Amino acid sequence: MTSKLMAAGSAVASVTRPESRMAFLDSLKACLAILVVFHHAGQPYGPTGGSWPVMHTEKFRLLGPFFHTNASFFMGLFFLISAYFLPMAFARKGAKTFLFDRFRRLGLPVLGFGIFLFPAFYHFLGGKPWSESFLPFEWAHLWFLGHLMVYASIYTAYRMWRGDTSNAVRQNNAGMPFPGNGALLAYAVLLALVDMVVRAWYPVDVWSRFIVTAELGHLPQYASLFLFGLLASSQHWMEKIPARTGRIWLGVAMFATLARFAYTLAHAGFLSVDTWWADLAWNLWESMICVSMCVGLPYWFSRHARDAGTFARFAGRNAFSLYVLHLPVLVMIQMALEHSAFGPFTLTLLSGAFTVAACYGIALIYSLIKTRPSRAAKPAVATIQMQ
Repeated sequence: MTSKLMAAGSAVASVTRPESRMAFLDSLKACLAILVVFHHAGQPYGPTGGSWPVMHTEKFRLLGPFFHTNASFFMGLFFLISAYFLPMAFARKGAKTFLFDRFRRLGLPVLGFGIFLFPAFYHFLGGKPWSESFLPFEWAHLWFLGHLMVYASIYTAYRMWRGDTSNAVRQNNAGMPFPGNGALLAYAVLLALVDMVVRAWYPVDVWSRFIVTAELGHLPQYASLFLFGLLASSQHWMEKIPARTGRIWLGVAMFATLARFAYTLAHAGFLSVDTWWADLAWNLWESMICVSMCVGLPYWFSRHARDAGTFARFAGRNAFSLYVLHLPVLVMIQMALEHSAFGPFTLTLLSGAFTVAACYGIALIYSLIKTRPSRAAKPAVATIQMQ
């Protein structure tokens, strides 16, 4: 009996992973969610290629490389981390419960925002009649949740096609080493070439409606990193990035990012020409930032954020809430600050900080209400303690 219990415990641990070893990914997700907030916080105040409900007349130039650097990696890394946990969730719940849980957790916010909140914004803040506020269905920042639902459905269909629909623990095949520097560099070059071809028809910041809203110019990055996340999960790569590899790519990330800001500060224009080699250079630059961040950041967090404090644990557990809630809160704060005397950089910092504080405050209030014991439950608790 003891040996059976030990074997079962070992099997469950191989899927759920020890909390101390996975807390660093929660901290990384929280930092990425905060980065998304500040990325959106800068939209009215920087040279963005997209549209935003609030557009400030004065712009801060350095928000341009900030936007470019963020877009090079942060949503791709989100897809990588999301895929990393997907096989574990499937193994715990089985196909039916897994898919139902995905659509409940991801689909309810999409429906709530798309049917109620966004139409109200269009009507009361945008001046649209109610009859024109509901269609087309607005995904806004929740396109990410829509993509995750599509990918989860494809993953479930793949497992069902293989006949692997049970919630049995899958054995980890630890025989594949972490990709070497040559393989990572080859992926960066291949990604740049694919992006270059796709963006010839679908440039960055151009969104299309298929099953869900999609920016096709970044879709090769998102889809490929999601696939790599599934592969990395089977090998536990996130927890064991080699130190030398992690340090090298973290250095590449820092250098490529600083070079991007230096390019703008120097008013350089040698890549502004409309030629194939300039397009290739931009795409290579972006893919190098992407790969280096996707290797360097998990490495750094795995070494320095394993033992998260109380706030870090709270921030990590509620990173999803921050991502979902931040957009309407941010837009309202930006509207309130629009007629202030602050400059664009200060407005970016203030609107981003207020939004993060407000969303985490909402999450804290909700968690306190949810965990508060009812009066009817108190006598039962007291009886158990006395026993």
